[in-house]
Amino acid sequence: MPSELRRNPKLMTEEEKVLEANQDFYTALQDLSMEKMEAIWLQESWVRCVHPGWNLLEGWEAVRESWQQIFENTTFVRVAVGIQAVRIENTSAWVCCTEKISTVAEDRFDSVYVQTTNIFERRNGTWYMVHHHASALPAPWPQDPGSDLVQ
Repeated sequence: MPSELRRNPKLMTEEEKVLEANQDFYTALQDLSMEKMEAIWLQESWVRCVHPGWNLLEGWEAVRESWQQIFENTTFVRVAVGIQAVRIENTSAWVCCTEKISTVAEDRFDSVYVQTTNIFERRNGTWYMVHHHASALPAPWPQDPGSDLVQ
């Protein structure tokens, strides 16, 4: 979302700020933008990431390389996100959601449903991703017409 359209952070609740950081993550993913992805992640040796079907990635360099590889091999991504839960405890927050990810790569269209937990840490008033864990679901989530957000 362009910064001029964002709400004033001073008027936002912490939950709204966490959800905005979560949306920024999906914007980076859909834009296939390393610049945006780098801006949302806390670049520390202890951050973690699990992509569906991948082993655990440890540390910013490994996480960054994984996104670079995904972006280089993907021409299109769209993600429909259903938020299930947001929890904030002091300077940590997590968002549990389901995703329908549609991709085009190497002349192939794929669509997969995943269960995701995104964990954030607040530093100097800004929420940064520190852990992303996405696991494939065997079937789509139940249909609730009002529950899907396209991020």
